[in-house]
Amino acid sequence: MRQDEVVVTGLVSTVKRRNAANAVASVSGDDLVNAPTQTLDQALSGQFAGVNIRRNTGAPGGGVNVNLRGQSTLTGSTQPLYVIDGVIVNNDANQSGIDVVTAATGAGSSRPQGQPTNRIGDINPNDIESIEVLKGASAAAIYGAKASNGVVIIKTKRGRGGKTKFNFSTKTGQSSLLRKMGHRVFETYAEAEEQYGADVASLGNNSSGSWAGNDFDYEEILYGETGQLTEHTLSAVGGDESTQFYLGGQYMDEGGIIKNTGYKKLSGRMNVDHRLSEKAKVSVSTNLIRSEADRGVTGNDNTNMTYGFSIGFTPSFIDIRDTDGDGVYPINPTNPSNPLETAEYFVNNEVTHRALGSMTFDYNLYRASNMDLGFLAVAGADFYNQENEVFIPPFLQIESSKDEAGQSVMTTTDNLNTNLSLNLVHKMKMSGMNFNTTAGLQYETYDWNSVFVHATGMIPTQTNVDKASSQSVYHDRKKRQDRGQFFQEEVTVGDNLYVAFSMRGDVSSTMGDTETKEWYPKAAASYQLGEFAVFDNLKLRGAFGQTGNMPQSKAKYTTMSSSNIGGINGLVASSTRGNASIKPERTTEMEFGMDFSLMNGLASVEATMYQQDIEDLILLVDLPPSSGASYAWENGGEMTTNGMEFALGLNPTALVSVGGLDWNFHMTYYTNESEVTKLTVDPYNFGGFATFLGTYRIEEGYSPTAIVGSEMTDGKHDVLGDENPDYRISFRNSFSFGPVSLSFLIDRKEGGSAINLANLIYDLGGTTADFEENGGDRLANLGAVTAPYIESTSYTALRDLSMTYTLPSSMTEGFGVSYLQVGLSARNWWMTSEYTGLSPEVSQFGNEAVGGSVDTNPFPLSKSMYVTLSMGF
Repeated sequence: MRQDEVVVTGLVSTVKRRNAANAVASVSGDDLVNAPTQTLDQALSGQFAGVNIRRNTGAPGGGVNVNLRGQSTLTGSTQPLYVIDGVIVNNDANQSGIDVVTAATGAGSSRPQGQPTNRIGDINPNDIESIEVLKGASAAAIYGAKASNGVVIIKTKRGRGGKTKFNFSTKTGQSSLLRKMGHRVFETYAEAEEQYGADVASLGNNSSGSWAGNDFDYEEILYGETGQLTEHTLSAVGGDESTQFYLGGQYMDEGGIIKNTGYKKLSGRMNVDHRLSEKAKVSVSTNLIRSEADRGVTGNDNTNMTYGFSIGFTPSFIDIRDTDGDGVYPINPTNPSNPLETAEYFVNNEVTHRALGSMTFDYNLYRASNMDLGFLAVAGADFYNQENEVFIPPFLQIESSKDEAGQSVMTTTDNLNTNLSLNLVHKMKMSGMNFNTTAGLQYETYDWNSVFVHATGMIPTQTNVDKASSQSVYHDRKKRQDRGQFFQEEVTVGDNLYVAFSMRGDVSSTMGDTETKEWYPKAAASYQLGEFAVFDNLKLRGAFGQTGNMPQSKAKYTTMSSSNIGGINGLVASSTRGNASIKPERTTEMEFGMDFSLMNGLASVEATMYQQDIEDLILLVDLPPSSGASYAWENGGEMTTNGMEFALGLNPTALVSVGGLDWNFHMTYYTNESEVTKLTVDPYNFGGFATFLGTYRIEEGYSPTAIVGSEMTDGKHDVLGDENPDYRISFRNSFSFGPVSLSFLIDRKEGGSAINLANLIYDLGGTTADFEENGGDRLANLGAVTAPYIESTSYTALRDLSMTYTLPSSMTEGFGVSYLQVGLSARNWWMTSEYTGLSPEVSQFGNEAVGGSVDTNPFPLSKSMYVTLSMGF
């Protein structure tokens, strides 16, 4: 841990890490890009203690759920707040329309299952200088009612004075399937006939009528494409004493491991800092992004269209390939669709245009020898337009039997976030003490608009939604305005004692009371003992804080939907009543920790324990039929989360020099557990698809992520598993020896469970690899015994591996090249797990607080390897 490193303590204040009263996790931009990733959020895996990152899908463009310090809500979002260069940015995950054509759910569902992308993935990791994570309420309290899930603070690269320097990097590589489920091999005609009957079994015979012994590995055929990966980045840094700039550009093109899938991104950033005068400085940051993803059709399905469902119902002795190469595929006799035909012609395309901009104005109002008063204004805007197209040609097998064959879905989503922050910063030195006082006002808006059109009965060769026999339209809007104010006082006595106090007040249009502020206090202290016994330095720290989690945009209202009775249009009230008194959920956290280093920098340790008490949980309560509604929103539940985090850094070569070798080792470990302590509603099951298939149980005394099924003891559900892991641990090793460097990250997750319905799909199709030994028994007991479909998701993975060689400067300077580096890197190259699905990192409902770990065969994960050439000039 770098003790002199500056970390964030407030909206506009920082402190040296040696004095910080909270555990603040940080990672440099260089560590993020050791091995390239499609998106920023994927690069965070294994980097921090207390940060659980779960990939919703392996589809191009990603889709990731980031959870900090366990559960903080039952019905709200678990995603942290993202702040880039002082401006809150959007991390929506929007429904693409795929759920409607697969009949997984309807348009506008509160639980979309299309494994959508997260918008934070638009950001180019190469533009990032550093990331800091405020993991709990005691650290994030200054962000108030939006910070119960923690805060991720991203600083992008800035310019510096001097000669303009350019950096160019080009990467090329390949991706391939990481894991397979495997499948049943039918050795004899009799075995096939017993499972499918004579008509289907005869399809496995050769021309002479005897068993051909075909074994088509459709996982390999469908998921076995080699994705070609290309990325180019170029940046320029320069300026003079008054003006500095950073320019960054990225082009990425990554082919998927399924035919006709892939991800492309074009990104440009310009950051400019200009000193207007001795007292005034202005900084401008802009980022323009265009991304395009083709994601195929995977995940949950009630039509047997998605790849995983189709493969599960297709025995390996049947040949459904396009053997003539003319683009015509045979009818699949055991499933309503041919997955190879679907992969060839199905369209699931997403194009996003995004613009982010911010401006900071820093003005010194007063300066004296021991005092400084400044004004800091930050304004920003974040706009994106997301266009989704889903198209199923009418000639596909899945459509051929329908009266209105062919489907087209067009979805357009626009969103604008704006931020304005006005702050005063006062610094004073007096009698060996440093006072840092900050106060400010914030105003934020959120304006989201989505139009969804679903057309059926398409005219052949046409894709436009107006070229169809029928159309349906869904339109949704969400608007929010937030206002906040804060005050924070920080005092440092000498270089040892640090004390901080803050108060944040928030009001939002989503609250029932839009006039009365919700207040969120914070108090924190640390004491640096310095050299003590065997310690180079020893710090004790503690912090208290409160944060909130905003109600859903519509929780205060009873929404209306259109209805037509006898040809007369009208409105019908929703079955869910709004609550005019709804308020944010509130998290109170106590954190205590100890940091120390040993033996002249050989080792550094950061240990933290915390407890979070969450109250005013937002729940849906049942209403009597006489009320005219079924449910109503209510603040009523309570929950507690306890956890421990540990980080260890070692630099053995700081103690013993080994011929120029430098070795750094970093380990992170964390564990946490949550419990529902109070419910004002009856216990209920949530998530999954049915209790006998596995579901989540919300009940006092249970973990909110406990998984139950049909099994019961003494009238209570048996806990068959828990989504939350027992612990996670990661190991980063970095070596450098002259011009050669090597780095790798190993990530271990112990415990945690998922509802493996992928196995059920294969069991129902008779194609599970262990069907003869176990599959029949699983199906025979289905309804009474759920446990066989609840599996541990423990795993060990090699997250990233990179090796670089830097040519001697004497070989490059003559060509005007300041450095030239070649490298080999890999990401997710190896994983071991007893989980029998495609991946233990699975989540059908990825952005849900509860009920996420359900496996219905999402897009498989891939491993990738790159060759990189980097140079500066």
